[in-house]
This record gives sequence, structure tokens and C-alpha cells, in this order.
Amino acid sequence: MKKEDKLTYGEAMEQLGSILERLNNEELDIDVLTSEVKRATELIALCRGKLTAAKEQVGELFKEEA
Repeated sequence: MKKEDKLTYGEAMEQLGSILERLNNEELDIDVLTSEVKRATELIALCRGKLTAAKEQVGELFKEEA
């Protein structure tokens, strides 16, 4: 199991916020920039996956209720 699999949506969003804040404040060294942008894209994909899964689960619940 990858480390990302254990992250909650909230934790991933918190990490994304931290990366974004450092980008906005120009706190990232150019040598670290690429790895941070890569990490941000991984976190975004994780969040999208979690949102899609939640949407599908909610849709199934509504189908069961109908």
C-alpha cells in the first residue's frame, strides 16, 4: 500500500494548501520546485479519485432508496 492510499481527503488538501502557499510566497527553491509540483499533481489526482468514489457511492445510495 502506497503512502498516498492512507491519506484522507482533508490531509491531501492540507498538503496541497501548504505547497500552494509556499509557491505563492516564493518560498520554494528552484531545485525543489519540480518535485513539489509533481507532488501537487499526485495529490490532486488522489483527491479527484476520492471525490469520484464518493460521488459513485452517494449515487448508489440514492438508487437503493428509490
